[in-house]
Amino acid sequence: MSSFFYTILISPIELLIELLFSFFYKAFDNFGISIVAISLFISLLSLPLYHIAEKLQEKERNQRKQMDPGIRRIKEVFSGDEQYMILSTFYRQNHYHPAYALRSSVSLLIQVPFFIAAYHFLSHLPHLQGQSFAIIQNLGQPDHLLQIGSLSVNILPLLMTLINVFAGMIYTKGFPLRDKVQLYGMAGVFLVLLYQSPAGLVFYWTMNNVVSLIKNIFYKLKNPLKILYLMAVAGSVGLTLVIIITKPNLPVSKHLILIIGSLIVCFIPLILIFIKKIQNTFLATFSLNSKEVFRITFLSCISLWLLYGVVVIGNLISSSPNEFSFTGDVENPLSYIMLTSTVFFGVWVVWPLFMYGMASKKMRSLMSFSFFILSATSVGNIFLFSGQYGHISKILMFDNPSLLTPNLFLTLVPLLFCGIVALTGLFLIKRNQVKILSALLTILVLATVMSGGYSLWQITKSFENHKQLIQNNKSFTNHDKIKPMISLSQEKQNVVILFLDRAISSYLPLVVEQFPQLKEQFAGFLYYPNTVSYGAYTLTAAPALMGGYEYTPDAINARDSEKLVDKHNEATLVLPRLFSEAGYAVTVFDPPFANYQWSDDFSAFKDYPEINVYRMLGRYSLQYKTEYSENLDWDVGFESEIIQNRLPMYAIFKNSFPFLRSMLYDQGTYFLMAKNPQVTDAFIDSYAVLHYLPQITSIDSNKPTFTFLTNDATHEPTFLQAPNYIPVSEVTDTSNPLQQDAGYDEIDQIHYHANAAALLQIGNWLDYLRKQGVYDNTKIIIVADHGRDVSTPVFKNYSSEYSKILGYYNPLMLSKEFNARGLLTEDSQFMTNADVPVIAIQNTSVSSINPFTKNDILMMIDKTNVNSFFSSADPKHNSGKEFVFDYSQSFSIRESIFSESNWVPILQP
Repeated sequence: MSSFFYTILISPIELLIELLFSFFYKAFDNFGISIVAISLFISLLSLPLYHIAEKLQEKERNQRKQMDPGIRRIKEVFSGDEQYMILSTFYRQNHYHPAYALRSSVSLLIQVPFFIAAYHFLSHLPHLQGQSFAIIQNLGQPDHLLQIGSLSVNILPLLMTLINVFAGMIYTKGFPLRDKVQLYGMAGVFLVLLYQSPAGLVFYWTMNNVVSLIKNIFYKLKNPLKILYLMAVAGSVGLTLVIIITKPNLPVSKHLILIIGSLIVCFIPLILIFIKKIQNTFLATFSLNSKEVFRITFLSCISLWLLYGVVVIGNLISSSPNEFSFTGDVENPLSYIMLTSTVFFGVWVVWPLFMYGMASKKMRSLMSFSFFILSATSVGNIFLFSGQYGHISKILMFDNPSLLTPNLFLTLVPLLFCGIVALTGLFLIKRNQVKILSALLTILVLATVMSGGYSLWQITKSFENHKQLIQNNKSFTNHDKIKPMISLSQEKQNVVILFLDRAISSYLPLVVEQFPQLKEQFAGFLYYPNTVSYGAYTLTAAPALMGGYEYTPDAINARDSEKLVDKHNEATLVLPRLFSEAGYAVTVFDPPFANYQWSDDFSAFKDYPEINVYRMLGRYSLQYKTEYSENLDWDVGFESEIIQNRLPMYAIFKNSFPFLRSMLYDQGTYFLMAKNPQVTDAFIDSYAVLHYLPQITSIDSNKPTFTFLTNDATHEPTFLQAPNYIPVSEVTDTSNPLQQDAGYDEIDQIHYHANAAALLQIGNWLDYLRKQGVYDNTKIIIVADHGRDVSTPVFKNYSSEYSKILGYYNPLMLSKEFNARGLLTEDSQFMTNADVPVIAIQNTSVSSINPFTKNDILMMIDKTNVNSFFSSADPKHNSGKEFVFDYSQSFSIRESIFSESNWVPILQP
């Protein structure tokens, strides 16, 4: 229960503190300055609450002051029950209740949630450990500024208390003794609570007291608001100039946002005049209708809560419920929605209604109108201006963050929509048609309930099916010990396809140059650098890789009477069926997008019980983390904590204007300080499989074998510990060959790390096959479905604006035939990854006739012009019978990828 109330009351404030702290740290790269800045901003943002509290306290003091003579007389003359009865009558005659005395404590009560939020955030912020500021040696520990012999004295808490007492002396001048005792008592409480706390936290609260002292002095000055305004202008303009000068490489959009923010501060007087004009012209009559004002406020707050806490998160998780199931220490993905909705219940219901209850009638009407605009604008941003941002991982990382930059339409039209909503609202209020707004908001609430409910139903249904599948499939568990899963034959042929999702082709030569032993480990392999993929993402690229040239995007769209999911499943089954029908023992691991699901839907294989199909992803993560715990500061709930921390920010991201989303995403950090790992479970889930390939491979099959294994290690790039590129919690060495060239950025380098790590582990597996005597009778194809828009040696120097985009269409591909000899060799012939089925069946007894179409795979090869298409990575966006392409990033390629002129943009029909 305490956790529930904490999430509602404290978590919203803590989130605000973290966002501000992160913003200022990114601006100044100094933790001390960040603490000063958040103290100042939180104090300024909470000023309206304190101002209302001051009025309530002043009202209480004045009323008590007027009543004191009468109360004294009653107490002097009467006693016992008679005194009580007469005092009660006296209070009633003066419209007073003893409970009103609590009004004198409102300002102190307001401090409590802010104190708890700051205490929890700063005392649990690992970034402060070892960080110094001014005379403070370590912001993460008590200050120990004074040493008396063996005794350490913490000076900051004492200084904080002195400032607090001095501010109280100014504030309570002329107040009753009771009020003074209360304030000084709280100062003593804070001293006891914070004396042994980290210096960063005490410094924050000390700055709060400094701000409080300045505020109390301001109240004694003439025109305090004017002085405060001038200081705010100086601070905001100065801050903007400092950030622009010290951070010249920030995107222009972020500089523009800072400039706009400082201009808003400068024009506060005009803004206040404008608001007052709106209040007097449109909201004056509305403010008198207290029932309608409250109804619109309440409905708006409920709709905002549902939109942020249920609809956005529900839509995200329902798009791939299995992906969010059994993550970290969270089993049911509904837990994520419960937590996020609880946070936003505090953000949009509890705190707004609290402020509404304390506000004046005029302020209430303004709040009501503002919440209406926010709710309507959120609907527009979620459903009308959602944006197409490509695939997002379960830890809320986008594959292609560059898509977050909005075009002119998504920049201006949402703002225009917001303006139209505001004008419509004012028009209806002016015409006394407030009930129309109430009706619209009621419909919105009902619609969000239905939308959110449907998402919850989908998630529940999918989770129950997924859980049942796990229970039925005893071989699936994240707690498996290492046991063989891949069975090879000692005497007969083995064909293995390693599908490395998004492996970068032109990084292979760099990896081999860095690790020369790979030339011998990959002996007999041919590397095909001149290889093209048919799609930028797995959905369009994988079918041709799995089924051949009959499953290119063009060929799939030509079969326009069949569903895309059926054609995809067909492509998935081509090679398993061919090899199975030829007498091979067939095993498939993690077929990509089987049945158009992100994972674990093997229903396409149900009619072929002779084909073994298993999930491998994440199977050995726990084993790896346990075995290498000295390198990984890991706990079972790490990944779920990341998701829980980011989901509220993702909801804010989706509800915000599109032009703000790139800034809020902030390269995947979502402006959060904590739980932004370098090594995530997502990488280890796949890397561990490659690491344990020798242990999970047994040489015990009495039949020839065909194995198809999908692995995402290259799809989940992250910085690893150089020079061997292994996952560790704290990466201290990120060195790699790309660092020597300024043309490669951090995204390029993490992809190199992941690719190198995968190839090194595969090299170890190849050595194992040699020791077991099955290397020569095993054909191995290592192939990617597509590449990535990163800088690569092939395209880096192309003059075209598409130089990075072309990286999507150059996948890794290399193969080793039976009994192949010699060091790793490069073959420059023009290839596509649709050649994989052809290579797989060569020199085997396997038929080349497609079991579905009855066409000869060998006769379908056509590389005259290879059309490579850009399309959505999400199956939900390709649920019909034909792919929908983005022709602005699609190309036709012929003969060689190494000639820029061979890349011709495809014109939209």
